[in-house]
Amino acid sequence: MLTLHEMLFQRLVTSPTLADKMASFDGRAAIFHQQAPSADNPKWGKNPQYPRLDYNIDLLENPARNTAGTLMINAWCDLAHGATPEEVEYTLRDLLHATFAQTEEYAFCFAWVRSDAFEATAQKEETTRIIGVTLIFDIMACPSQYTMQPDPIRALNLWTKQVLPEATVIGEDEIEGWLIPTRDRPVVYWRLTSQGVQRKHFAHTWLNITVEGHVYARSAADRLFNLTRINTAHALAGHIPMEDGSPLFLRDFSVKPHFNYLAQGQIQASGNFGVLQPWYYSEPDPKLNNAITELRPNG
Repeated sequence: MLTLHEMLFQRLVTSPTLADKMASFDGRAAIFHQQAPSADNPKWGKNPQYPRLDYNIDLLENPARNTAGTLMINAWCDLAHGATPEEVEYTLRDLLHATFAQTEEYAFCFAWVRSDAFEATAQKEETTRIIGVTLIFDIMACPSQYTMQPDPIRALNLWTKQVLPEATVIGEDEIEGWLIPTRDRPVVYWRLTSQGVQRKHFAHTWLNITVEGHVYARSAADRLFNLTRINTAHALAGHIPMEDGSPLFLRDFSVKPHFNYLAQGQIQASGNFGVLQPWYYSEPDPKLNNAITELRPNG
């Protein structure tokens, strides 16, 4: 399985739609990590050197998701010939916005943030004919949230598969390569954001939890459509069954479509579930198997 850098490079270089708009370098589309080779590099041949792309990924540690970061892509175009920045920008957004890449570590999601036009007038190799656009994407890892038995996140994942059978549920479904979520096939990701003890009993303990649910699709309307389906199903459910048959009760279940679906789940919920004391599962002491209890008279 490939790293995130390798997955991204493969996605860009192997896209026929993008390649048709790019200049050629060494027999492939002119797409480079960080910086393009100099103009006198023989691998350019006699072909035009524009349009071309350079990109960079900046990643940092994220307490909730392990890894987060930013992807920046610069698209350089020549006014004299070739595709325009607008054409390249549209193709890049279509390739990457709201897409998932399964790497050797986790599944990563990309979300387009903004595009900024520029004109190159001070670069050593550029002339005033060179214009372009910089695209910025947010990147967020989606590591599996499975932790314990019974697991509230696994219960939510299995319940979501019943509500949205065609959805890809992270942690329960495998993602192969790249995945583009749609209205009919969204991606859903549940996260445990806090957990604590509510109250203790002799045989069991009630735990409090808060969870967030992320629903991914390419447009706000498609995300809202699936958020409403999940919210309605929960309103009718009463409780969510866990692996051992016990109930997960979620209260304060609310849907907030305006939240950033990449960083913060549009579904916010809190509730509780019970876990049995460890001795409840243990086998009886074999020394007591043949024990006989006698009632003796007083005195």
